[in-house]
Amino acid sequence: PISIAPAIGAGILPDPQLDPMSGARSARSIPSAGMDTSDLLRGGDTLIIRLTGVPSQDQGIFEVKIDESGNISMPHIGSLTAANSTTVELKKLIETTYLKEEIFTNPNVTVDLKEQRFVDVTGEVRVPQRVPYTKDLTALGAVAACGGFTDFANRRRVRLTQGGVTQEFNAKEIQVDQGKDIRLRPNDKIQVDRSIF
Repeated sequence: PISIAPAIGAGILPDPQLDPMSGARSARSIPSAGMDTSDLLRGGDTLIIRLTGVPSQDQGIFEVKIDESGNISMPHIGSLTAANSTTVELKKLIETTYLKEEIFTNPNVTVDLKEQRFVDVTGEVRVPQRVPYTKDLTALGAVAACGGFTDFANRRRVRLTQGGVTQEFNAKEIQVDQGKDIRLRPNDKIQVDRSIF
């Protein structure tokens, strides 16, 4: 499949290169150390891809789900690697591939996420729920979106699971020094247990 790697700053070089090991095309890029990985597409994301600037029979809006391997399929070009790229990078890859393969001369592609991403907050909060993810969402911000802690919440040992790794944080300390608040990522889980006292 054709793949794309994260690219910020200098961006993707315009010419996809052939990987000598796999034979697949890849868009070479210059990665950025300060990249926000919450913006990257991942397996399971559903995308809305609009294709215009092509003959009318090929124009369309495609609902595409990124599979477990991180790939999507597009008309005439087949499999592309979408995971670990941004929507802008994927747009550029699709357009470049149509041009390089001489399928279309002026393709215009837009890529949007169909579904919102969420953070799950459960346990001793007033309204346990899925909180819509935003780039500036923090642990205490997510708890506040759930109406705050209940009177029985153990605020000293709140569990946060990010990327399959669970850690505990002291919400009382963060309430005193908000600079210690934890920035959340899509699909994080916060569990507030009941205090034993």
